[in-house]
Amino acid sequence: MLDRFKSYLDKTFKYLPYTEEADALREEMLSGLMERAEDLRSEGLTEEQIFERAVESLGDYTETIKALKRKPFAVFKDAKFLRGVLGAICFILTCVVLYLVLGVSLNLWGKGALIIFPSMAVILYFALSFSLLQRNVKFKRHFTSGAIIGSIFVILVTALFFILWVCGISPKYGWTSFTYIPFLIVVAHFIARAYLRKKKMLFPSYALLVFFVVTPVYLTTSMVTGLWHPLWILFVVALLVVVIWGVVLSGKFIKKKTEWR
Repeated sequence: MLDRFKSYLDKTFKYLPYTEEADALREEMLSGLMERAEDLRSEGLTEEQIFERAVESLGDYTETIKALKRKPFAVFKDAKFLRGVLGAICFILTCVVLYLVLGVSLNLWGKGALIIFPSMAVILYFALSFSLLQRNVKFKRHFTSGAIIGSIFVILVTALFFILWVCGISPKYGWTSFTYIPFLIVVAHFIARAYLRKKKMLFPSYALLVFFVVTPVYLTTSMVTGLWHPLWILFVVALLVVVIWGVVLSGKFIKKKTEWR
């Protein structure tokens, strides 16, 4: 019942700003729902009846929630947010000053711009991403966590491609690093759902993970060794693993259903 109430509140607070006020209200509503559920349980009601009647008892919070929805920019008044913005501005100004110093003193206008400004953008993006993830963890709202983690992985893979290029590995071979992106996106989904949201992962997600691992491994290994033909057997092995895994899980599910009956 607790998970169901949390899911209900996730939808209720979906478009509310991330503020201490909204977080306190959410905790108050969750506590009220659990207390109401305990009272209704003693009346011998079903789980569905308990949920519906407990939710109906939250009518008093309607106006408060509407008031919070009318404050979409309340987060901009948060002192921590303002400190973050000020820090970002100072960092940008520092980078600009550094660029001007390198340009005037060493005449590195072109190279300085290629090094400083992309680095500045990446650092700002990572700082923003980690700040958003920290906020999501604090308020237990992870609707964007998977996308944020996935975007970080994409940036890291792109950086890896250029690092390999600088180290002497031709783009002809280095492009295979991008084939790991689908795998990393699924990993980001796993992290956001299983670790942050504490939700159970479904079998299709594991099946996708298997194939998203095999594909880049096949391309990378074949590119390096030139053994394209025999290594395609990896896909057959992956398919067999997924099928056997699915059959085993289905057998356990059927057994569990039978025992329940």
